[in-house]
Amino acid sequence: MPHIPQKNLTLVVQACLLLVLASACTRQPELPIRPRAMPAKKTEVSIAAVGDIMMPAAIQKAVALTGRRYDLLFEKIAPDLRAADITFANLETQVDHKAPVSGYPRFNAGPELLSALKKAGIGIVSVANNHALDMGPAGLIRTLDNIEAARVRSIGAGRTRVEAERAVLLSANTITAAFLAYTYGTNNGMPRKRKHPPVVNILRAGSEADLAHAAARVRQARTSADLVIVSLHWSDEYRTKPTVWQRRAATELIEAGADVILGHHPHVLQAIESHATHNGRVGLIAFSLGNFISSQNYGVSNGNRTQARARRGDGIILTLYAKKEHGATTITRAEFLPIWTNREKVGAAVITRPVTIAREIARLEAQKSRTSEEEGLLALLGYRQKVILEQLTVKPVQATR
Repeated sequence: MPHIPQKNLTLVVQACLLLVLASACTRQPELPIRPRAMPAKKTEVSIAAVGDIMMPAAIQKAVALTGRRYDLLFEKIAPDLRAADITFANLETQVDHKAPVSGYPRFNAGPELLSALKKAGIGIVSVANNHALDMGPAGLIRTLDNIEAARVRSIGAGRTRVEAERAVLLSANTITAAFLAYTYGTNNGMPRKRKHPPVVNILRAGSEADLAHAAARVRQARTSADLVIVSLHWSDEYRTKPTVWQRRAATELIEAGADVILGHHPHVLQAIESHATHNGRVGLIAFSLGNFISSQNYGVSNGNRTQARARRGDGIILTLYAKKEHGATTITRAEFLPIWTNREKVGAAVITRPVTIAREIARLEAQKSRTSEEEGLLALLGYRQKVILEQLTVKPVQATR
């Protein structure tokens, strides 16, 4: 082949590859050449979930003392929340800007909490829990307004019954998930005499009527979504094993069309199990996700790490993966990251905030030297991680009727 100037080389090579003209290019390419296909659309979605977001007075006062915002509470765990396409949490506090910030027994946080959650990666929250009316009916309406203003989606309550019962649809990577939420009740009862009261979705323990109503909503949601995810505020506080009613309600809702049950309220972890339905689907049941952030594990250190109160600091980020093939969407796997509500000094304040245990252990181990306090924390985290891993198992459960 005669000498070809460099500026014309690219054009000649392209001509050879496209036309493979023997008369112009006598040497065949050594690699196989074929038309390039368009990249396939991603058809897998990841959905993460965490448990109870509690805002006790101690946490809110500590945030104020630092002079920083609520972002401080989630900065360590945010990378793991943002890793999923969609991340859910149970918002167990009101966010009423017309009421003062307060802790137990009537929780209320500033609206900045919502922007902090959004920034950390949480895009949808349930407000169907026993603290939904802590600031009264008007406070709940203002909370819903503030959630909407923060561009976070909410489920489980509404300004009207239609709004409360409507499933929220979120889509990612061609897969649409429908979210619904229910609570066993509220601490302050439901308003009855208001002409247009806000509504909280109720699923009382042992109520066949409530269960049938929730199952009907699940079946309806199934018609417009690839996945149906139901948040349930249920069970007894600090109970580590599911009740008979929890098992009954969860399996009924999965048989009705739910793919995932996300439980909370016990403030401790309960089992994760799967349920095989009569029509061949497999649903996932997380009976309790534990606390995401609270101060309920106060006083726990490595020295007393085995006490029952330590379980209130345990939690997980549960992530499920679903894939769509030939128009059918199935959950392919579920994973979890153990988390711990940690107390640490930030400036002049002692902050209580969630950390991913493995990430915090790696941070501590990477230090060239550690204080005795850090050595104690390292041992505590290792022990709590072991407890969580031993407690949570995914067991296939055959449908029985």
